[in-house]
Amino acid sequence: MTADPASPKSSRCVDEILAAASEESRAALKVLGELVGNEPASVATPAQFATRHLGIDPLSLASTRFTGPSTSLAILGNMLRLEIAKHGDAVLIGSPGDGLPPTWSQLDLGLDEHGVNTQVTVPGRLVAFFPAGTLTAKGLCVLVDDRHWSREFAILSANADKGVAEGLLASFRERLKSSDNPLRGRVLQASVNDGCIRVGVSPAIDSRREGLILPDDLWREIDVFLAAATTRRELLRSLGLGTSRGLLIAGPPGVGKTHLVRVIAASLVGQYTTILADATSMRHALADLYAESDTFGPTLIVLDDIDLVLGHRDSGGDNTALADFLATLDGVRQRDDVLTIATTNDPKSLDPAAQRSSRFDMIVTLPMPDAPSRARILGRHLEPLGLSIDLHAMAEHLEGATGADVREVVRRAILEHGSSFTQSQLTDIALSGRWRATVNRRKYL
Repeated sequence: MTADPASPKSSRCVDEILAAASEESRAALKVLGELVGNEPASVATPAQFATRHLGIDPLSLASTRFTGPSTSLAILGNMLRLEIAKHGDAVLIGSPGDGLPPTWSQLDLGLDEHGVNTQVTVPGRLVAFFPAGTLTAKGLCVLVDDRHWSREFAILSANADKGVAEGLLASFRERLKSSDNPLRGRVLQASVNDGCIRVGVSPAIDSRREGLILPDDLWREIDVFLAAATTRRELLRSLGLGTSRGLLIAGPPGVGKTHLVRVIAASLVGQYTTILADATSMRHALADLYAESDTFGPTLIVLDDIDLVLGHRDSGGDNTALADFLATLDGVRQRDDVLTIATTNDPKSLDPAAQRSSRFDMIVTLPMPDAPSRARILGRHLEPLGLSIDLHAMAEHLEGATGADVREVVRRAILEHGSSFTQSQLTDIALSGRWRATVNRRKYL
């Protein structure tokens, strides 16, 4: 009995043969396929693959498409992988076109509960046929094409089944913001690769408020900012006032800006996905960065040292990044549940337009620690050692020091003397200034 070359089972065999064929053989088969009007699956386009397996005329084919951030495509690809595995041999895999075989890529899921880095292989470019009774009551094809100039996830169906396809696509997209998204609620690092934003899993943040010594009135401002994501979120939403907020944290180096960002991010883990933007993504891909909120739902975006990227229009340099920032942050107001935190050493270096309320609703300045605060910082670092140290006297010796400076004095004492040192030894380190990082300005031949 001769197998029908158009049947799903035989087309799979053809794919296996083509995988080992030379380029010349592929070209010859393509011509033969065109002559008989039935190209092999690995040569056929996704549309041809779909019409063949759906058993419809090409003019009756409908495509229900979603084009979104690259991370969305990777997560949707992971969901497609799970559906392919669930329905097993009933699913047939086809080529993305151009005579290429189906391609797969790696999705990094970060560390598991045992501290082992986990990666899964997800569809990158392919089309999959799901017979009736698998994904839906109707037979459908699912196409994924994760290239930076394409980034398409589509349901291919008969025109008569377009409503079913639209419902399926909506279901896939809704799952992005659920527990089906393995990256949702985690801390991610954003970078630019192949001209688009890529995110990778960053180590978890576990910074607590008790570890950062700041004035009480400043903490009250932070609580007001967080209320948009917690206690006042639903009230703001019901009144149509929006739940997206922006916070600019200013202050000299070493006063705890990054630590404060970590405390805020840690308080939102699970509820919000935190995206840490690097300089390249801030400078060249801000719009794509904020579009990632479509992938994760509630999102916290962190723009560290923003003054190094944006600058001021009066500086006379390239203001492209500034223009993108102004346009993007205004657009964010139309998105709910997007929090932005930016840090800067010098708010005066930022263009005034970047600081107005449509971009940042709140601006807080972290002060240099006073003597009581320096004493508390010393106590926090010295307490585990159980030493007899006059903290207030030591704090007076460190006038003008930041929290990071105070920490470094303790680190220096431990490096020089180990776990046991005297008040006199610690005072010597504090007054000598050798804990400071200094640059030798002398010239050498």
